[in-house]
Amino acid sequence: MLSPRRLLHLSRRRCFATKSHYDETVVYKYASQQIKPVSIGQLLKYRRQPLSVENILDSVGYTQAELPVRLAKRVISFHKLPFIVGTNPHIARVYNQYYEAFDRLHAFAPISDLEAEWDFTRALERQTQVLLDVIPTIAQGFLECQLYMPREERTSFINDLIRSRIGLRVIGEQHVALSYQFREEQKKAKQNHNAAASSTVEPGRVGLGATGEDVWVGAIHTRLLPARMMEQCGQMVQSMCEMHYGTAPGYYVDGDVDETISYIPSHFEYITCELLKNAFRATVDFSHSSNRSSHPPIQITITKGEGYVGVRIRDQGGGISKDNMRNVFEYSWSSMQSGDSADEHGANGSGSLMAGMSLQTNLALQHGIGGPIAGLGFGLPMARLYAGYFGGSLDIVSMEGYGCDVFLKLRSIEGSVENKQI
Repeated sequence: MLSPRRLLHLSRRRCFATKSHYDETVVYKYASQQIKPVSIGQLLKYRRQPLSVENILDSVGYTQAELPVRLAKRVISFHKLPFIVGTNPHIARVYNQYYEAFDRLHAFAPISDLEAEWDFTRALERQTQVLLDVIPTIAQGFLECQLYMPREERTSFINDLIRSRIGLRVIGEQHVALSYQFREEQKKAKQNHNAAASSTVEPGRVGLGATGEDVWVGAIHTRLLPARMMEQCGQMVQSMCEMHYGTAPGYYVDGDVDETISYIPSHFEYITCELLKNAFRATVDFSHSSNRSSHPPIQITITKGEGYVGVRIRDQGGGISKDNMRNVFEYSWSSMQSGDSADEHGANGSGSLMAGMSLQTNLALQHGIGGPIAGLGFGLPMARLYAGYFGGSLDIVSMEGYGCDVFLKLRSIEGSVENKQI
């Protein structure tokens, strides 16, 4: 049997097992082009006006030109992986998904009318759905390949993949949302026109104030209520905790509960669900290991800052040990695999209620709320990356034997980070 050191040496052969049946000339042609970043301000430029045909064609023109370039660069990045890592079936699957997304989107002819734009938008929407499970799949692949790639190289590859994925999704989902928004506006305008034609009401007053303030610009919500989002995420995670543990702690939201922020709701949901899952799980596990008769509630506090909103999640889940604290933001590290009862955020000890769950079950939990409840070691590092993407931050303060305070700071997209390049 070859030793891990010998396998690592052999893995330096830069070849990707599944690439031979693709015409890579086109991929390399696109990958050689420069990325053309777009600013948040540019994504928000349609916020003060009804969308027009020109707006939609302008949006799809950029999206159609940019996404194949970014997808091609991702495809090429897989070619640089060590041979033995590239042959892993989970990593090869993600490679194939990225290639197929590139192949489908680059094949469209330049778009000049709404019919072609709608065809492209639907294809883009389908590809976005196909790529939803990239992270749990790549997580399983790298868990199986830890011996064959240095940690620094794994971390660099994963960080690049996730940052690229965020950019791809922001650009793609923004256009899809604008396209649907445009068609909804057109539908409402037609309905209002028909109503005015058949009514004795003064035409100039039809529809005044009917829709209220429009808070959506594509996928960006310009007046998002963090307190309401935390209530919704808390309910989801609490239900999931009860389903898999048979019990769950309560929670409450306090602080500046009426404060709003301009943000992408799916990003907010992903980050906060990851943090809440850790808090709920740690609380239940610590109650189990310490024979605590009941679960203390999880406190969620919203605070207002200059151009940002802060969220503190406080639990009594036993805290994180000093040794584990050094690892909680490392990819593929989880005390579920190291033998502790704690996940990325939880107490030390034994007897975890999640320990009997299979990796496949944990992977299945990825769908719906943004990530597995335990075991893959991607939750906290990804949440920190998402928070930092728009200039925010994520920090943890642990009191071992008692619990944790998690501090999330999110900058408002509208105003404070409009110059941010994606």
